[in-house]
Amino acid sequence: MFNSSFRQQAAAWQQQFAHRQRGNLLQRLLAWIVLGIMLVVAAAILLFMLLLSWLVIPIVIYRYRKKMRRFTEAARQHAEQHQQHGGQPHDSSQRSSRDSRVIEGEVLNKDER
Repeated sequence: MFNSSFRQQAAAWQQQFAHRQRGNLLQRLLAWIVLGIMLVVAAAILLFMLLLSWLVIPIVIYRYRKKMRRFTEAARQHAEQHQQHGGQPHDSSQRSSRDSRVIEGEVLNKDER
């Protein structure tokens, strides 16, 4: 009894799917046109993003290099001022100032806690 009702239901579903697949020519043509338009739009968006990245990456690299040049120039000026103010770079006063900037501590493993 269960087997025959299942077969009837499956046959009804197959008939519905076959009827839907047939459709008319206009529906099929419209579906293919919409699919084609969607693919062209997706390809255009992909191409736009690719070209945009090609334009933006050199700008970002230029800004980074400019920032690094400013940083190195500021570091060089700071070093020159430090040398002029403190005398020789290997002076004992500079060594003590360097030593005062060192933070000492103890490293503990998780097992030691």
